[in-house]
Amino acid sequence: MSETAFKFLLQDEGEPYFPSRFYVVADPTIQDRHQWTIELDSPKEGSWAYRIDDMKDWMLHGRATTRQIIHDRSNTRSAYRDLERDEVFRAYLRKLFERLPSEYQERRKYALMPSIADEKTRSRYKAAVEAAIPGITVLPEPEMVAEYFRLVKRTLELEEGRNNVILVVDVGASTANMTLILSRRDRKLLDSDKKGAQRDLRLRALRGDSRGNAGRWVDERLAQVLGILVADETLREIEKAKVKASVTGANVAFDVPGESKPLTLSSDMLASVAGELCNVLRPLFESICERLYENQTSSEDARRLNEEWMRERNVKAPADAYRLIDTVLLAGGTSLLPGFAEALMKTLFPDVNPPKLLRVGSSFAIAAAAGGLAHVLHNYEPPRLRVGRSQNSGSFSAALESTLPYALLLGIKQAGQTEEQITVLDANDPFADDGGVRPIEGLPALATGSQPKARLLPGPAAGLAARRGRQFKPVNVREAPGKMSLSWDPVKEEARIISAQIRDTGHLWIQASGLRKRSEAALEPFEEELEADALAVDGSHDVVLDLGMSKIVAMTAQRGWTSAAELERVMEEGVGTEPVSSTTSPVDNPPEPEVVTVGGGVPFRKADPADSPTLGATDASVGVDANVRQDRISGVNHGSGRTPGGKNRSVPPSRTEPAVNPHKDWGERVPEVVFSNALASLRDAVAKIEPHFYFNDVVVTVLALAVRPIVLLSGPPGCGKSTLVRLIAQMFGKTAGGTFHEVAVQAHWENDSVLFDKGGILEAVLEARDHSHLILFDEFNLTRPEYYLSRIFHALDGGNGSGNHGLKIAPCRVLGTMNIDDFSRPPSPKVIDRCFLLELSQVSWDDEQSGIIDLSGLDPLPGLPAVTFGGAGTDERMERVLDALNLAVHENGLRHDLLPSRRVLADSRAMLSLHHQLDLQAKALLARDELVDRLIASRILVKLSGAIDQLLPALEALEKAVEGVDELVRTRRRLKLARQQARLGFISPWQ
Repeated sequence: MSETAFKFLLQDEGEPYFPSRFYVVADPTIQDRHQWTIELDSPKEGSWAYRIDDMKDWMLHGRATTRQIIHDRSNTRSAYRDLERDEVFRAYLRKLFERLPSEYQERRKYALMPSIADEKTRSRYKAAVEAAIPGITVLPEPEMVAEYFRLVKRTLELEEGRNNVILVVDVGASTANMTLILSRRDRKLLDSDKKGAQRDLRLRALRGDSRGNAGRWVDERLAQVLGILVADETLREIEKAKVKASVTGANVAFDVPGESKPLTLSSDMLASVAGELCNVLRPLFESICERLYENQTSSEDARRLNEEWMRERNVKAPADAYRLIDTVLLAGGTSLLPGFAEALMKTLFPDVNPPKLLRVGSSFAIAAAAGGLAHVLHNYEPPRLRVGRSQNSGSFSAALESTLPYALLLGIKQAGQTEEQITVLDANDPFADDGGVRPIEGLPALATGSQPKARLLPGPAAGLAARRGRQFKPVNVREAPGKMSLSWDPVKEEARIISAQIRDTGHLWIQASGLRKRSEAALEPFEEELEADALAVDGSHDVVLDLGMSKIVAMTAQRGWTSAAELERVMEEGVGTEPVSSTTSPVDNPPEPEVVTVGGGVPFRKADPADSPTLGATDASVGVDANVRQDRISGVNHGSGRTPGGKNRSVPPSRTEPAVNPHKDWGERVPEVVFSNALASLRDAVAKIEPHFYFNDVVVTVLALAVRPIVLLSGPPGCGKSTLVRLIAQMFGKTAGGTFHEVAVQAHWENDSVLFDKGGILEAVLEARDHSHLILFDEFNLTRPEYYLSRIFHALDGGNGSGNHGLKIAPCRVLGTMNIDDFSRPPSPKVIDRCFLLELSQVSWDDEQSGIIDLSGLDPLPGLPAVTFGGAGTDERMERVLDALNLAVHENGLRHDLLPSRRVLADSRAMLSLHHQLDLQAKALLARDELVDRLIASRILVKLSGAIDQLLPALEALEKAVEGVDELVRTRRRLKLARQQARLGFISPWQ
């Protein structure tokens, strides 16, 4: 049989995962406290680098939101950096995502969500993941571990007709997590059922909790037992000895700094500390058992349904709830300590027959990712994961389902405003399990007598098909401030918006159970014979990421087979070895993706642990230990970046290398963090001066300038195009007449002599080549741009600053303003294609902006950001529009110039990638929805021009593609205008 169909996309030294260790790298000669980058590989020698070994611990368990590192504490003027916790986490995830092989970056993506009891921490973690990886769907991690045992190993059996309670225990390097998963018998009440319930094997997790008592705690306790100082270097040596003693069962002698003779670690000592750890974890266990008891007795129906079951188990109080647990899934490297499993079962279940114990071992992240992928494949309709025809398929009879598959959003659109979306219920919110009625927070002010439009819809992760058809309908506000509440029934899986102050809300409801299945035919069905333990896997475009404490697992599926035996072999032996034997005929599979590994291993400056007193010792660990292999107990990786043979491994180039810029560049390209923080600071400064200024126009224009040297701003007269350009010139520190040049285009121009001849308007651009310039061509289309801009086009767009007839210009960026009225001729398609077109809207009649904004005295933007191309350069909505347009053109024999050019597609992809790299969504600088909307409306639909009989099939296809996608405001408005023009027989984007 060929290699398994479950493929590991991130690998390190033959291991099927990538270490979560990374480095914050900065230049100590720069004083900017926001100047830093994230590197996954060992930095170059001499770099100022701060090493973080445990990414998730950094995100979840840090005591401070912002942590400071200092280059040289002995120097009061030393460079320092402020590391904002969530920003570093997002930057790390973006860098990690770009390490995926490029062909997988555009697939459907899923991330596993750890069980986090604290609501604020849970929301912050989820928001950071979704902001860092656009379009990702979050799945609950504990349930996915259960899916691994239920669907892949098929050792987790659920009894029909009674409750099943599963305890997931993950004791890793930094934390111990416990979560209870239980099956429900109250999903569907049937009158015909004498017992009043029907079982369908639906599982859900109760909210779990965690403590910091894990591998790190064990190392510190061992140091105390040995009578030595608890310090980073000491704990590292104890960690290595602990691993060896656990694996071999023999005594291990080891040296520690400051001790004159070797110390000895024995299995008995480890077993004793493991027993202590179990006792320390008992309060955590008791707290979730109390939660289990409350869940089973929280209502009269729950008490009635569970009465017989709880009487059988002799459960009379919360302290007895542990007797309800049927199975324990034990995971995490620390769980492999000698005697730990036995001590845990004896401590947690003292007076009953212990529940069934299933071990995951140190490969929790791999098992969770495999379970997540199996869950995704099984929830297709028809399923893309199947047992053989001769096998018992009982465990596949029902899908494991969370109470709520996707977040629910309330969209409200008031007159003259864009839609505002409020998350009313999140899938990871405990309210999704408990149900009831609660007020909706964050509603906009709704005036008495107003009629805003509203809709209730699933979050973007549900896909366009699930969101289509949920259109806005007006509601009537009887009384301000127009409060609303969410009524959620987790049994019926039904959500409704109710209000005593707002009428006509009857359309605001969703049956969430209908969102679960993704109905799609398999890409490549696998129909060959299978061995008894194997599963058939159809081709699929899904990638599952498990962001473990020390291991990052990325897994996808291709046509073929998988089995628990093969996955466990990979967990134990690593990738690159022979698969388990099989008599099944081989399957032709694509080649293994290029192995991505930690590279280099070169030394770098060790950061002083005292640099950051708020950081834990794990965070402050630095340096590279050349001889330590990945430990399978705690999961802390100290890999050296060398192969076992000692040879340096080749490191593939980063997949976020700056795009080759064919244009005459414009000053220095600056790091993404520096640029985005500078832009956010300017946004805040502008808000203080002019609170009503629409800063999104600035952000989109600056992004466009980074991608293309000539940007056109179109819109009706008086919408603020020229004012916007002058503001951007201020933001970049350009001086009028020096490095900022305003050119009023004249209708009689037929060449560029007025610009570049001696004494011409732009003569300074030919002479002062040591500065970068910004040029405004006001009323760009008052005459044909080809007449006066041909040499600038050539010089900037591929000519490296050199035009014909000996013209050589300084680094420039050009902004042109273009009125849309009866007195201006539209630019030719060739000009539009070579420029980046952005459309501005007319200002509202009640706009309160005062006009010119003075930014003197503020720090200017340091330059333009480097443009990168990565997997975030696509969007499902844009792909849908492009597919519809392409199909309409080819099936109906329409003009091919209706399709966007390669230049337009590349620019759009670059804009989306740049938006992603700059973290603009998370920093509230620009929503991705708005950027996608602008790109479709201004760069794709601008081609929609001509006689209606030539365009009607394309128009109809585009209207269908965006049906129900109300967040595409500009796109839908553009198509609505085209439909109105169709009655006149001709469509033009310039009306």
